[in-house]
Amino acid sequence: MTELNPAMQLAADYLELTNTVVFLTGKAGTGKTTFLQNLKLSSKKKLAVAAPTGVAAINAGGMTIHSLFQLPFGPLLPGGNDRPDVHYSPEKKELLDNLELLIIDEISMVRPDVLDQIDLILRNVKESPHPFGGVQLLLIGDLSQLSPIIRDDEWMLLSRYYATPYFFSALAMQKAAYVRIELNHIYRQKEQAFVDILNEVRNQQISEESLRLLNARYVPDFRPATDDPYITLTTHNSIAQQVNTEFLEALQGQEFEFAATIRGDFPKDAYPTETKLKLKIGAQVMFVKNDGSAEKLYYNGKIGTVSRVEGNTVFVQCNSNDKEIEVEAAEWTNVKYQLDGEAISESNSGSFAQIPLKLAWAITIHKSQGLTFDKAIIDVSEAFASGQAYVALSRCRTLSGMVLRNPISAHNIIGDPAVIRFNEQAALTTPDADTLRRDQVLYEKYLLGELFNFAALETRIKGFRILLPDLEKDIISVAAKFTKQLNIERSVQAATYFLEKLTAATGSLHQLLPDLIGQSKELAKKADQLMVWLMNRIRLMEYFAQTPFTAAAYLEQTKDKVKTHDRSYLKALNAPPNEKLYEQILEWRERMAVKENIMPNMVLSEKTMLAIAEKLPDTLKALSSIKGIGMQKATQYGPELIGLIRTYQHELQSPGTEQVSLF
Repeated sequence: MTELNPAMQLAADYLELTNTVVFLTGKAGTGKTTFLQNLKLSSKKKLAVAAPTGVAAINAGGMTIHSLFQLPFGPLLPGGNDRPDVHYSPEKKELLDNLELLIIDEISMVRPDVLDQIDLILRNVKESPHPFGGVQLLLIGDLSQLSPIIRDDEWMLLSRYYATPYFFSALAMQKAAYVRIELNHIYRQKEQAFVDILNEVRNQQISEESLRLLNARYVPDFRPATDDPYITLTTHNSIAQQVNTEFLEALQGQEFEFAATIRGDFPKDAYPTETKLKLKIGAQVMFVKNDGSAEKLYYNGKIGTVSRVEGNTVFVQCNSNDKEIEVEAAEWTNVKYQLDGEAISESNSGSFAQIPLKLAWAITIHKSQGLTFDKAIIDVSEAFASGQAYVALSRCRTLSGMVLRNPISAHNIIGDPAVIRFNEQAALTTPDADTLRRDQVLYEKYLLGELFNFAALETRIKGFRILLPDLEKDIISVAAKFTKQLNIERSVQAATYFLEKLTAATGSLHQLLPDLIGQSKELAKKADQLMVWLMNRIRLMEYFAQTPFTAAAYLEQTKDKVKTHDRSYLKALNAPPNEKLYEQILEWRERMAVKENIMPNMVLSEKTMLAIAEKLPDTLKALSSIKGIGMQKATQYGPELIGLIRTYQHELQSPGTEQVSLF
């Protein structure tokens, strides 16, 4: 897939030029995952990727929805007075406040209450009445595939609020403007007869002729040859484990066991393979990761056979004509998002290192979602959820590469009429060039409203109203009137007016606060937040008082924000002892983490670095006594840390100061 097809290009344009919610769907194998990966590389927006399950999140290169938004796993009933974001750390709030695009993969498995909770959190954090706080959502998935997992007791509670268990029944989706873009070009399957069968299964209307062609692939008691890489897809994990165990035990020869290395926070439900991986020569395995090297010798889902084992290296033969693939332990990361300056960056909160293989005589259909196989044995005779049959069948590239363990009947193809109804209704929202231009205009008006949106100021002046009485009268009230009659032609005039009023308010704040700052640290914090907000808005008003408003100009100007200012009270109060040394230790820790390929806080925690900067230990014994160090880390890192400390002390003292012994 070297170029975007028309549907993909339209989706890309919507995500670049508007903030309309986009539901990107399409049959299996139409390139949804590839589009996501390309978007992550090309988007200019501050984005985060989330998914409903650990495995889906790892595959998408993001984090789980529940982890990103710190959600409980039970039903989340709408209409309550709770603020789920009230316990967020300042870093989490700042992250979400800067978010512009939220990508949710495998949206078919997301419950409506979860989407409504995301809407509530983003509106709270961004102090915005717009759906999802004005954040654009890209919802990727196929509703004909796996559906949300909701227990009966959970649905008893949720059914009072939602018509269906699917994301499209969320209350926020009834308020948000959205478009549905369907990818139609199939990259996975090339046989038209097979494509037609899959379309009928997807639409839950399979004909007798298609069922006959499908069941022609039923082979009773089929047992593939040992060198024929078939994989069994089944509905239940216990069946898959039983098949794999039976095949492994049937093999002669030595059993090799490889133990995973798990660091930091890595959820168990996201483990890509076994923590204790047992293999034998001749075992059928599946790669569970793409080859990160330049050779690209394997990919997630590639099937092969263990040919030999040497130490910690496993050799896999995937084709008799190809050479062995040398496989060593690979690492998966559990992604968390954080702000890097004003950009949203990914950080590694945990890792899982293991040989990137798993026994692959059988896997569950749920585990197969997103993968492609050349040869598969399908068993959907015990299908219990909508979409299972379609997911299993659509994993295969060809009809000839499929074998049915049991015949398929029409009742095995479980669908949901609610999905069909929604797809029919949503098809009416399919956009074109005209609707794209319309939504571009709406986006520009939205951004103009954000320029003159002073709701956040109203929140921040609590406690300062008596000190700054003109803020409400001259700024907040006037802005409320202006936003009711937004007019780009008047943007320069409006920016000029607010620039004058905001500058005056900043001057008043500078004069008043020094006398009050000693009262409490909390007051200092609020004063700092108010001052930073005012300075950011002044910077915008200075620009747009000289330049007519455009969406492109606004987005460019909001890339960088003032985080602190020269007279920041909070910064002065919170400055660590020997701040310059602390920053040097922080930089050293980052270099060491990269060198050792571990997370920075596994080198030293922030509390430990602060203690070092405060106490200035200049011997290994003194360093080892600091909490979080100990003799092992003192021996490992001591010479470099003490070198930093002595250099810092030397800079504070006159030249020629006598140096004491390292020990």
